[in-house]
Amino acid sequence: MSDAQIPEARRATAPHFSVLRSLKLGTFHIGSALTDLLTSAVWNRILIADLGAAAWPIGLLTALRYLLAPLTLWIGHRSDTQPLFGSRRVAYIWLGRLLMLLSLPLLPAAVAAIAVDLRSSLGWGLAALSFVAYGIGTLISGAPFLALVHDSAPYARRGQAVSIVQFVLILSFAFLPAAYAWLMPTYNPALFWRLAWVGLAGAAVFWVFAVWGEERSLAAAAAPAASPALAAFRPALNAIWRDAHTRRYAAFLSASAFFAFMQDALLEPFGGEVFGLPVGETTLFNAYWGAGVLVSMVGAYLATRRRRPEQQDQTAGLGLALLSAALLLLGLASALGWLLWVRPVLVIFGLGFGIFTVGGVSLLMAMSSEEKAGVYMALWTMVQLTSRGAGIAAGGVLRDVALALTGQHSLAYAAVFFIEAAGLLVAITLLRRADVRGFAARRDAGLR
Repeated sequence: MSDAQIPEARRATAPHFSVLRSLKLGTFHIGSALTDLLTSAVWNRILIADLGAAAWPIGLLTALRYLLAPLTLWIGHRSDTQPLFGSRRVAYIWLGRLLMLLSLPLLPAAVAAIAVDLRSSLGWGLAALSFVAYGIGTLISGAPFLALVHDSAPYARRGQAVSIVQFVLILSFAFLPAAYAWLMPTYNPALFWRLAWVGLAGAAVFWVFAVWGEERSLAAAAAPAASPALAAFRPALNAIWRDAHTRRYAAFLSASAFFAFMQDALLEPFGGEVFGLPVGETTLFNAYWGAGVLVSMVGAYLATRRRRPEQQDQTAGLGLALLSAALLLLGLASALGWLLWVRPVLVIFGLGFGIFTVGGVSLLMAMSSEEKAGVYMALWTMVQLTSRGAGIAAGGVLRDVALALTGQHSLAYAAVFFIEAAGLLVAITLLRRADVRGFAARRDAGLR
């Protein structure tokens, strides 16, 4: 059944867009920020800059949850077609988030063992177990949550709904690092344990609050059609992938995620190894770029709020260009040892990231259909996460290789930033080829 054949009665039950509902769903990401800061801003900084571990295993472990992303395709299809405990979305979300919570206490335990011996099998084993559990939990819950947001608004407003949800995530990254820096200004094992428990408790509260009662209010609007419920997973995925627009968009999504996140596990160690900054100050790096994202997301949202999702391709391209410029400047700051550049450049990085986020999430909503929203969202989530993970791992390897060749931390980190900047320019070219507007036009005409 095509979108053009959806009965008018079903269209009449389409959910109304609500800013308050989107904000409530967005608080889910406050919990996400609390846990992600532990895994990708604090833990990695301690191991690389404070304990002297190599960057590549840290990058690989940080990327592990993203490299497991193919699991999200299956989960997305199941959430479309097979309710769990009577729930299409929320039960999957809670199952995944429970795994994430259980993984967090393993992080300080792993650090304690590695601090005694950098080659500790116990320490690295605990770290691997933590990141595997965290990654599987993220993947089980990620696509169903995005589909829940998708289900919460009519098509023309879905880009706005996702932008609001993402805005809360960025808001969290702008302010929560200050709280973490206050709780642990310098590395101390006892303080890290306290930080992990605070993050765990806070995340649990926000995750439950955000999705409580949401699926019940969306049940009528989001009920799946009969045909997808009977569809096998592989045919559903193959039908989507046969479209050239889908493949070209996947190439763009892969390149942008790969190059935009190469520095994800390295930013805080960069501050420690190149400029000698303490862990509390490097944790605040997230606040600097988060503030930039916050400002630009509000501005971009207000400037483009009347556009349909498929019309946001220029917004996404502008954000990528600004990201590329910021990474070029960050590479120069590293190579030349200019600490004064770092904080303002991180704000510029955030400005670009925010503009790209507003444009990018709208394009995600455009590259979907009513009946296969879960599969589409799962596909895009898998492409993004796998590419992000590959980028993070590649960033760690590149830093270590550049360090071995140059013997200087400043040049090693600069190499990563310069390659990212060039790669994001390639992503802009791929975005132009994707033709999201053409995909949306054909979908609305009932041709897919």
